[in-house]
Amino acid sequence: MEIKSSALHSPYVIDGVRQSVTPAQILGGVSVYPAEAAPAEPLPPMVDETPDADPSSATLDPRKLEKYLTAVLKAERIFPMAFAGPYTRGKIARALIDCIWKLGHFRIGDLSVDVNWKWNNLKVGNVAGFYHSVEALGEMIDSLNIQVRDYDFVSSDGECELNVTADLRPRTDDEDLVAQPYTTPDPHIGAAGISNALQPDESSWIIYIPFDSSQYRLGGSLLAQTQGVNPPTAPQVDDTDYFIDCFEVVRELVEDGIVLAGSSVGEGGLLPALKGMATSRTGAILDLSDIKRAYADTDLVSLLFSEVPGVIIQIRDIDFDYIDAELLLQDVAFYPLGHPAANNGAVRVKASAKTGIQNILASLVQRQGGEGED
Repeated sequence: MEIKSSALHSPYVIDGVRQSVTPAQILGGVSVYPAEAAPAEPLPPMVDETPDADPSSATLDPRKLEKYLTAVLKAERIFPMAFAGPYTRGKIARALIDCIWKLGHFRIGDLSVDVNWKWNNLKVGNVAGFYHSVEALGEMIDSLNIQVRDYDFVSSDGECELNVTADLRPRTDDEDLVAQPYTTPDPHIGAAGISNALQPDESSWIIYIPFDSSQYRLGGSLLAQTQGVNPPTAPQVDDTDYFIDCFEVVRELVEDGIVLAGSSVGEGGLLPALKGMATSRTGAILDLSDIKRAYADTDLVSLLFSEVPGVIIQIRDIDFDYIDAELLLQDVAFYPLGHPAANNGAVRVKASAKTGIQNILASLVQRQGGEGED
C-alpha cells in the first residue's frame, strides 16, 4: 500500500522538471468516482529520467514477412518504456475499438475504461515511464470526453504491464444525457458480438479502416521488440475527433448488420489481425497498393506491423457502394484490401507493380493457425 500511495500521490521530478500534478490528481480528474485522499504527510518526490529510444542500424526485410509474423504471434508484450505515452494512447484506443463488435446499442460516450498498471519502479526510466503513461491516459480520456471507471497500481518485481479494458460506464440517476455528446438514452451492451472469422464468400470485400492518420512507424511495436530493433518514433494517436468519427461510423455499420466479420487492429499491427481472421479453410489474397500510394514514404513492413489502431471488416459485395458513400460522407479514410479465398487459411500479401515493389508479389504468409473459427 505504501508503494502504491507513493506512486500515485508523490510529486514527480522528470528530467529535472518538477511536474505540476501527481498521477492521483490526473486520474482523479478523469475518473467516475472521486480520487482517494492523499496521505496526510507530504511524500518525497519521485525523481527519474525519460528513457530514450536507442536507435538501431538493423533493417527489416520485406521478404521475411512470414518470419516476422511468426515471431509477433508468439511474443509476450514488454511495455515499451521509451514510448510510454504513445503506447498508452494506443492501448486505450484498442480497448475502445474492441467494444465495437459487441451486440447492443451504445455509442462511444457510453463507455468507460478500467486501467491497471503492474509496475516495477526499481529500474531507471520506469518511474518516468509510469508518469508519462498516466499523463497520456489523462489527456486522451479527457479529449474523448469519456471517463475512467476504475484504476489501480500494483507493485511488481518483474516486467511492467499496462492493462486497459472498456465497458459501459455507470450511470447516475440525475445524469443529463442531453448534455453528454455521443451517448444514447438507454445504452446496453452484450457479451457476444460479431465474429472475427472470415466468411467463405469470395465475392465479399475485406476493408481496412485506420482510426488515426498517424504515420506508420515501428517504435514501441511488437515487431521491433521481437527483432531487437529500436525505431526512433512510434505512431502518435492524437486526433481524437477523427477517432470518434471512425468509431461511430463503424459502430453504426455493425448495428445495421452490414459487417459480416470484424477484427480490431491491435498489438502486432495489421498483418497479425488479418491472420487472426483466417480459418482452417478460408484465407485471403490482399493487395496493399492503395495504402502504399496513400503513405508514399512508408515501407511495407511498417504498414503491416505498425500498431496504428483501426479495424478490418468484411462486407458483402452488394454493400460496397453503400460503404463507400457512407465513409466518404463522414470523411473517414478506408482501404479495400481484397477478398477471402479458399486457400487453407493462407493470407497472401502483395503490392502492385505501380508501387515499385516487385519482390512483394512472392511474399506468402502461410497459415500459422489463425484465431478465426469456421
